[in-house]
Amino acid sequence: MPIIVVLPLVRKKCGLTQEELADLSKRSQQLIGKLEQNKAKGIGFETLSQLCKATGGQVWDVLVYVPDDPQQLDETLAALSRKLNCSIDEILPYIPDDLKTAYRRSMFV
Repeated sequence: MPIIVVLPLVRKKCGLTQEELADLSKRSQQLIGKLEQNKAKGIGFETLSQLCKATGGQVWDVLVYVPDDPQQLDETLAALSRKLNCSIDEILPYIPDDLKTAYRRSMFV
């Protein structure tokens, strides 16, 4: 039951570079990069608030709960791809490898 950060997709949808998002959110470009690469150990409420403000979104636009069940995962990814106007393949790099594998297996059942 992980929560994934889809900040790169949201940022690109807004037409922003990492530097522009950093400026708008009053955060460092280094932090934005860590968040986008899932290398940050966490995200504070103030940072999350500033990112939402900068992208014109809500918390659920930046953080997304992905279910463990492959069937539910398929529905979640399909809805997210419609919402972000991107392909599921663009979202897959942000989900954990074990879920990615389960999702891909479910596509062949």
